[in-house]
Amino acid sequence: MSMKSDIPLFDLTPNLTGAVGPGSRSEADSLSYMPMPKEMHTFEPPSLPESDEIAQAPQVLALLGQLQEALDEYRPGMPTRSLALDSLAETDRALLHQVLGEGEVALQIGADIRVRAQETVLAGLWWLQQVDSNGQLKRQWLEVADLPEPARRAAFSSTEVPSIVEGDLPEGILNAGPVLVELFDVARRHQASPLDLPHVINLSLLPFSPEDHAFLTRCLGQGSVVILSRGYGNCRIGSTAVPGIWRVQYFNSTDQLILDTLEVVEVPQVACAAKEDLEDSAERLREMREVLV
Repeated sequence: MSMKSDIPLFDLTPNLTGAVGPGSRSEADSLSYMPMPKEMHTFEPPSLPESDEIAQAPQVLALLGQLQEALDEYRPGMPTRSLALDSLAETDRALLHQVLGEGEVALQIGADIRVRAQETVLAGLWWLQQVDSNGQLKRQWLEVADLPEPARRAAFSSTEVPSIVEGDLPEGILNAGPVLVELFDVARRHQASPLDLPHVINLSLLPFSPEDHAFLTRCLGQGSVVILSRGYGNCRIGSTAVPGIWRVQYFNSTDQLILDTLEVVEVPQVACAAKEDLEDSAERLREMREVLV
């Protein structure tokens, strides 16, 4: 079974050292024409199996009932609810996948955990797969959560926030130094007492030289978690190597970067299913189950 996260809409490891924003391009740059907009990603209801087909899969029906209970009870901030899928027969897993479909959000966790997750058509219900170093599937499960627990747990492997001193700044730096000083200071305060609201720096509004971008990327590094949210355009959310700091990038329908921000927060809100989304998912699952039985 393939998942949308296997075919990302854009590279999960782009060259972030490239300059973006005011002052980042020169007159020598060649002319390139804007590509035509791509198809807008909208909600597509899953193609539900026939009642007699689902009636022959009692384990799937029982699992859907457990998911209904979990969705009815879960609220953001509560412990996640996981349901293992390894004991299901392959045909039952395929049937369950047909019922739940695939939504707009996918994520992957690298390093030692190697987890990929695809949100189903029910926001807040995730299908997760853990693979080994060779990409072979080890286990899979469903999780009811605003964001899967492995993503929160593995976002930052380090607990140390670095420091920037004037002597560390290379030639050609305009704004990367002050931005990093501000980010690291807020990240330390966030470690001591989590922020109620995210601290956001909009890089798209700052004049950054190529040296600025290269230095910023080198100092922040890249974390283990990458989240892709698709809609009219795409949003790429990635943890950095500095605890508490995320990079959130918005692309339009032609995959042109239109907003580039850094956030100090536990998890950017755009990556998480909201309370209203979860309530809607519980109601939609109830309607789906009524059709199936």
